[in-house]
Amino acid sequence: MNPRLLIVDAERELRIWLRHHIEILWPDGTVLDMEPGEIEQAHARHSTARNLDLILLGVHCGEASELPSTGLAPLRRLVRLEEVPPIVLIASGGNELSAVQAMRLGAADYLPRRLLNAQRLATSLRRSLRERQRSQQAAAASPRRSLDALQLTLPQYSIVRRLGESARAVVYLAHSAVLGRYVALKVSKPTATGGPEDCREFAREYAAICAVHDPSVVEIYDYGYHAGREFIAMEYFPCGDLKTRLLQPITIAESLEYARRICAALSVIHGAGLIHRDLKPPNVMLREDGSIVLIDFGLARGIESGGRVTAAGVLRGSPYYMSPEQAQGLTLDGRSDLYSLGVILFEMLTGAKPYSGNSAVEVMQQHVRGERPPLPNECHALEPLLDRLMARELPQRFTDAATAQQALADACSAAALSAEPVQRPMALAQVEQPQPLDAAVGQQ
Repeated sequence: MNPRLLIVDAERELRIWLRHHIEILWPDGTVLDMEPGEIEQAHARHSTARNLDLILLGVHCGEASELPSTGLAPLRRLVRLEEVPPIVLIASGGNELSAVQAMRLGAADYLPRRLLNAQRLATSLRRSLRERQRSQQAAAASPRRSLDALQLTLPQYSIVRRLGESARAVVYLAHSAVLGRYVALKVSKPTATGGPEDCREFAREYAAICAVHDPSVVEIYDYGYHAGREFIAMEYFPCGDLKTRLLQPITIAESLEYARRICAALSVIHGAGLIHRDLKPPNVMLREDGSIVLIDFGLARGIESGGRVTAAGVLRGSPYYMSPEQAQGLTLDGRSDLYSLGVILFEMLTGAKPYSGNSAVEVMQQHVRGERPPLPNECHALEPLLDRLMARELPQRFTDAATAQQALADACSAAALSAEPVQRPMALAQVEQPQPLDAAVGQQ
């Protein structure tokens, strides 16, 4: 492998040191270097970043007492460029929070300058390049027909990369020529528009989001149906979702604060007459200021409908987070979303989901009949709060999101809670059984 690397740092001595060690690792590789202010202009003129395998970016995060985002502005600008390769940060100053924020923003690795040596540099670069190679091989092996078709049929959007995929849709990071900004472009799969119910899902999501004007609900820019494919263009969140955040350490107080903010968002959508019906960590996005935004309203229904607009014999949603009444196909109200919030809070506090099984049906049966595992000892004081959120019988649950939000706010205030991170199972980030179940499941 003869990689092409770019070093971006204001300090000439550091650039020389990095170049020396990179040339030892890859004598036939190509190493470029430039000042921080030059890369964006060079990229615009010559597509520099598109021809690279890796960028080493020097950042200055200031004193440890400063905000973790201090000094990460160059990284934010770089990740917004099209076809940017992996970025390894060489960070002066900063702390663990700086590292977490950098990884959330999209850095491939974070190397503190004070701990940098030849061995650590080599390990990081080799790992980042291997990950890039695997991604390229996977992209080459996967069919590109749908992406090429999108570029042809939706010329106002330039596809940058795939962000995620479900059984029914693919979400891309795209640049809108009309808006002059990056958007999350959700596009239905060719097989996902077979029936009338399928064809209406994106339209329902568009209508549901447009009915709610609040910062806690994703902003939507465009909706259309073209060449047999539905699409929605919406706000893009470079900080990622709550599921990704949970791969990093999180304190009890932070878990409660996230739950309180999610509950505040539920109060907004319930006040607009909607039930989300698919509340789970991947559908909770994070902004840079820590605020949360709910997305994916494809299953949202009006409260007046009782949430029952699904075809007979079919349940939709994620079994891991489904309320007992939703698992049984019963009439729903806003308390169903509060149950899902309780599951999310349990996961944040324990590092595991409360119920599991070998199939979607087994997981749903646990919600209906299983006994919820207890919280860890350090969270024992929160058992009554979780009991109210995850009560199996509706009358025992919080009556509405506003009441639950106040209880969560009281719990946040009460806490001289531990500032230590929640202890998580080591395999949580790698293994989940059963696999994510987001498609329709047969009601049994």
